[in-house]
Amino acid sequence: MNHAPQSTAAFDELIAALQEIRDGYVLNEERFTDPLDVAEGFRYVTEVMAGAAELFMESDPDHPQMRSIVTPVRKLQGDNPDSIYHFARIRGDRAYRVYGVRGEEVYISFTVHAEAVDGGFNGRILADVNDEGFEFAADGSYEIVFSAEPHDGNWVRLDPDAHMLITRSYFSREHSAQNDPAVQVRMGIECLDDVPPPPPLDDATFASRMREGIAFLRQCTVGQPIPGRNDTPVPFLSTTPNTVGTPWSFRNAGVDAAGAVDIFYSMGRFDLAPGEAMVMRGTIPKCRFTNVMLWNRHMQTFEYQFRPSSLNTEQIAYEPDGSYTIVIADDDPGVPNWLDTGGHRTGTIFWRYLLPEEDPTVAHCEVVPISSLRPS
Repeated sequence: MNHAPQSTAAFDELIAALQEIRDGYVLNEERFTDPLDVAEGFRYVTEVMAGAAELFMESDPDHPQMRSIVTPVRKLQGDNPDSIYHFARIRGDRAYRVYGVRGEEVYISFTVHAEAVDGGFNGRILADVNDEGFEFAADGSYEIVFSAEPHDGNWVRLDPDAHMLITRSYFSREHSAQNDPAVQVRMGIECLDDVPPPPPLDDATFASRMREGIAFLRQCTVGQPIPGRNDTPVPFLSTTPNTVGTPWSFRNAGVDAAGAVDIFYSMGRFDLAPGEAMVMRGTIPKCRFTNVMLWNRHMQTFEYQFRPSSLNTEQIAYEPDGSYTIVIADDDPGVPNWLDTGGHRTGTIFWRYLLPEEDPTVAHCEVVPISSLRPS
C-alpha cells in the first residue's frame, strides 16, 4: 500500500521532468553542441535541483526563513560573486518583520513578487524598497514590516498576491563577497501573525511543495528559450558578437520585470578564436556599485574562486584619466583587468551599474591578437 500517494505522484513527475530536461535541455543540439556546455549543463541541473529543494520544497510561508539563493557552488539565474541574494516564501494575507544589521553592504534591497506563471523568480513585482527608503538605527540595525495594514516605522504594503521576497545585498570589495567566508549578511524574517508551530509534514503539503520546486526546475532549463527560435528581444543585449548593448534600466523604461529595478544592465557575447582577445574600453559613472563578469550558456558565472572572471570597481585598475581597459581572453595577456574565459570559446559578458548618477555609456569593444597586448 502506498501511504503517500500524492508525494509519490509528485516524485514521479520529478523523474519525468529530469528525463525531459536531459533530452530537451542538456542534450538538445539546438541548444548545446560544445562538450563543455553539455558537461556544465548537467552540473547546472544538479545545482538548480539543490535550489529547488531548499527554496521551494522546504518552504513554509507561515514560518519563513531567509535562504541563500546562490553560492560559489550553486550558480543560477545570473549569479554574482559580489552579491549575496536571499529568498523567502511569503503570503499576501500574513504580516512579516524583516530585521537585520548592516555591515559592509553598499546596497540592500527587498523586492516582493507575485507567483511566477512559469514557476521561476519572474513573478510580477508588487513592491520594492532599497536602503534609501528605510531608516537604520545608530548601530546599523533595522527592521521593516511587510503587511497589508499600515505599521509604524519602516513599512512596505503587502499585496494579496505576494508569493516571494527576494533580497539583494551588494558588496564593493577588493576580495569579492562570495569568495570571503567572513562576509555574511545579518538578516532574518519572522511572521508576526499568531501561528502555531509547523505541524508534522503531511502527504498533500509536501506534494504541493515538490510540484512548486519542479516548476522552478523546469523554468530554469527547458523553460528557457531555444536560441534562434522565437527570440524575445532583450533591450540591453547586443546581437553583434564581441560587443555589448547600451546600458538599460527596467525602472527607467517603465517595464514590469523581475530584473532589479535600481540597476542598468548591459550584455553581449564574446566569440573568440584561439589567440584572440576582446578589449573593452570606457568609463564608469559614479554609482553605488558596478561590476562586469562572464557567464556560460546556463547563465552561470565562470569559475571565480580560482580564476579572474569578474571585476568590480574596487578590483579594476584604471587608466590615468579614470577610464578602464578590460581584456577577455583564454590566456593571460600580462596586463591588468584580465577576464579569463576558462576554456570557453564563447560566453556572455554582463555589466551591472547600480543607481548611477548619470546614464552609463556603452563600452567600446574590439578584437585583437593576444600577442599584441603583451608587454614587450
